[in-house]
Amino acid sequence: MSLTLTPVGIPGGSIRKTVADTVIDRIQVTLRWEEQAPSGSDNIPFDLELTQDRAVEAVNFFIEHIRIAAHAAWVPRVRRAWRPQDGQYYLLTPWTISAFDANTGAPIPVFAGVNGMASPGALRAPETGSIPIAMIEDSLRLGNASLPIAMLLDAEEAVEALTLREAILAIASACEVAAKTYISRNTGSQTASFEKGLQGSFASKFYDQAPSHFSQRSFKQEDPSGFALIEEMYRERNRLIHTGSMTRRLLDVTSRERQRTVYAYLSAGNRAVDWITILTK
Repeated sequence: MSLTLTPVGIPGGSIRKTVADTVIDRIQVTLRWEEQAPSGSDNIPFDLELTQDRAVEAVNFFIEHIRIAAHAAWVPRVRRAWRPQDGQYYLLTPWTISAFDANTGAPIPVFAGVNGMASPGALRAPETGSIPIAMIEDSLRLGNASLPIAMLLDAEEAVEALTLREAILAIASACEVAAKTYISRNTGSQTASFEKGLQGSFASKFYDQAPSHFSQRSFKQEDPSGFALIEEMYRERNRLIHTGSMTRRLLDVTSRERQRTVYAYLSAGNRAVDWITILTK
């Protein structure tokens, strides 16, 4: 690509640059299957979302082999995102940019006579709203930001980016750090010996037995559904740590059901961390 760069608002000459990149362009996926039309109808039901899922999986499977064979980490996969606001999946349009004339605002044909073909990467609208400056000031006065909350935000980003293994590990770590901070505040140097006396699952030990002992409170009693999800999520975490794979519970469901399940883990993790953080103060 040859570009002429001209300073805006500063007198001077133009600089002409020629740049090159290696790209994989326009991978075409053809899905073929046979399906019987319903009795008395000429129309065959067509699930566009499921078809899109299969196409993206096929492309990324192919690209992953290219990355491994060529040892080329820079080769990009097809990117999708999931929006909790509407529960929809979106294909992100990567490597597009629109160039405009700074004086007139008119689009500039920068590549092959058209606009919108250069490639800086996809940008997502934040949609985060606003918070008072005073809240930021209060947070800064506390020193380091909350590690469990930071991990839950990492998990939320992973859920939206469809990297569910990373999301599960981040949710589990957030719940563990928050619970162990709570126990440490109550036991001091005796933390290790107290934890050895706890029995059962992760959720039972850290979100039932420990808070029942110190605060006469139990997440299991106060949020039974959240507690059950923490139990299930931590089993997934253990499976990932020891085998690198999810349990059949998640592997045997559709990708969309898997997405909803991990998002439910995230919701329960947020509730659990908020709950035990209040007890810690």
